[in-house]
Amino acid sequence: MSTDSTDTTNPPAPPGWPEPAVTGLVAITDGPILFTPVPRLRRRRNGWTPQTQSAFIDALALCGCVARAARSVGKSPRSAYRLLESDGAESFAAAWDQAIARGVENLRLDSLDRALNGAWVPVVRRGRLVRFEHRRNDRLAIALLSGRKACVADNRERASSRRKYRIQLLAEKKREAEAQRRREQVWAEHQAILEREEEDRRNRVCRTPPRIRSL
Repeated sequence: MSTDSTDTTNPPAPPGWPEPAVTGLVAITDGPILFTPVPRLRRRRNGWTPQTQSAFIDALALCGCVARAARSVGKSPRSAYRLLESDGAESFAAAWDQAIARGVENLRLDSLDRALNGAWVPVVRRGRLVRFEHRRNDRLAIALLSGRKACVADNRERASSRRKYRIQLLAEKKREAEAQRRREQVWAEHQAILEREEEDRRNRVCRTPPRIRSL
């Protein structure tokens, strides 16, 4: 499955934001999703190894759900997002983009198939499985015909990417920390000047002999 190489749903990132990053739906390409694993400072057997990262991307491309893909490799969604925010995760972020796009498309095609052809639904009575019934989901068909695919793309494009948003927050925190450090430095220099002036005043008082008034 492939689309035109021109990606009209993925606008360029605003100035000052890193590239590439998670931006939502991108042009779907063929073949395996290749990427450079995020380098880790410590190699742990149960950590985000290159094999675990590759398995996570493959699972994400199948289901399009970060939480489900993370749990399938024994990780939490929070740790997956922390990995996405790590240094050197640009290639991993691009693979994440592609995996999300494929997962959403797989979900759309599966929903379309169930809407057109129906699905087998278990019938349970008094806690026991009685039979399976083949049912068509008219509400799902109406949702697909009403343009929900466009809504998905629009909603994802309107929302700021989590990676970009958090990187922006980290940059803002660094700027605030630098400004605070400079304020503290200026305050320390000011206090040092006041202390030197006070010390000089004390020295001048000690060196000046007392005045004796003549009677």
